[in-house]
Amino acid sequence: MVYDIIATSGSTPYLIGYIVTALASGLLYFLLSKKWDNVPKKFPIIHFFIVTWSGLMYLNFLNATPLSDFGWYMDWMVSTPLILLALGLTAMHNSKTRWDLLGLLMGLQFMLVVTGIISQESGMTFAYWIGNALLLGVIYLLWGPFKQMAYETSDTLGKSYTTLASYISVFFVLYPVVWYIGIPGPLNVLNGFQTSVAFVVLPFFCKQVYGFLDMYMIHKAEEEMA
Repeated sequence: MVYDIIATSGSTPYLIGYIVTALASGLLYFLLSKKWDNVPKKFPIIHFFIVTWSGLMYLNFLNATPLSDFGWYMDWMVSTPLILLALGLTAMHNSKTRWDLLGLLMGLQFMLVVTGIISQESGMTFAYWIGNALLLGVIYLLWGPFKQMAYETSDTLGKSYTTLASYISVFFVLYPVVWYIGIPGPLNVLNGFQTSVAFVVLPFFCKQVYGFLDMYMIHKAEEEMA
């Protein structure tokens, strides 16, 4: 259903552009890590997998595959928890890694995406609202314990984390909004083309651009704390 709408929407050039920028960004992260050698290697590696996985999943929209109707969710189930992993590790930069909090954060995000699949396949908006409740848990963790840990390390790291958390929070809220008002959400205010393009623009800024922003903010914070 979703694939048929996307395939006939005329959004293919945008999808191809997204795939190309995703794969190119993955390589650029490693090149930048050589220039910004004060950024721990785990960050370019995480961001590499975020964008390349996303680009590979978007290939499902170019030709029909068994995953085509679920391409967005297959992307989000892996890439969005990894985005939060990178953000959480940024908060814990130069301090003890709290794997319990990271696991809780990533687990909530994973289940949030699963509610989208259930909503699409069953038509139950109740599952969608459960997903929004899980999103509130994600937001609480980002702005509660993770922000506190960043500021406990230094004000410089705290400010960098706050910028990154604000950026991600806005986009993570926009995802369910676009889903709800677009295809396959219940309102259908956005048509297939508009929804497809929206889910190119949002992940582009949330993944490709965010990877560079995260590495840059860590690089600058390291310089100021040195």
